[in-house]
Amino acid sequence: MMTFGNGSFGGWLMILAPIALVVGVVLIAFWAVRLLGGGAEDDALRQLRVRFARGEIDAPQFEEMRRALEAPDGPRTGRGALGVVGVVLVIGAILLGVVAGCGGTTGPGWGGMMGSGGMMGWGAAPTAPAGTSVRMAGSRFEPATLTAAPGATVRWFNDDALPHTVTASDGSWDSGNLSPGSPYERRFDSPGTYAYLCLYHPGMTGTIEVRAP
Repeated sequence: MMTFGNGSFGGWLMILAPIALVVGVVLIAFWAVRLLGGGAEDDALRQLRVRFARGEIDAPQFEEMRRALEAPDGPRTGRGALGVVGVVLVIGAILLGVVAGCGGTTGPGWGGMMGSGGMMGWGAAPTAPAGTSVRMAGSRFEPATLTAAPGATVRWFNDDALPHTVTASDGSWDSGNLSPGSPYERRFDSPGTYAYLCLYHPGMTGTIEVRAP
């Protein structure tokens, strides 16, 4: 069902980018908290060195106490690694978003994700004309069933935060990947019932009923 064509690959990138961004931000925040929490440990280690310099403790005692305090050249390395991994993930998420936005089959890519029904609220998504359009939001087609006259052009708009497709259930037509904010339209000339779904979310289905007036 999923291929690495232009549409599906871009859809996967749009899904992975926010995940990488969130994980990266969490790791950076965790690293910052651990770094700030190291102040008390540094003071204790400084006092331990002063006691050793004064001769109050010998070398074996100093080493034992230093290990108990978790010396900087141990845990500090792990702390730094968390920060580096977090920064790499954030940069990677940005690059994934750019690649997905440039590789989408239709629509503005990331810009659409920030539109109406998206996650960030940057910019505006297209407004679906009443009576001849279907809106994708909350991983649903709204309305699920649309009635149109023969020769009418039905328009779909992805107002969701995830990529979707508009694909005939029998595979006879397909929109390709629709990144958030992207539109798709198709003309229906013959009366009949046209069932369709989203390839990414098989439970997301809809129907176009074409009837003569």
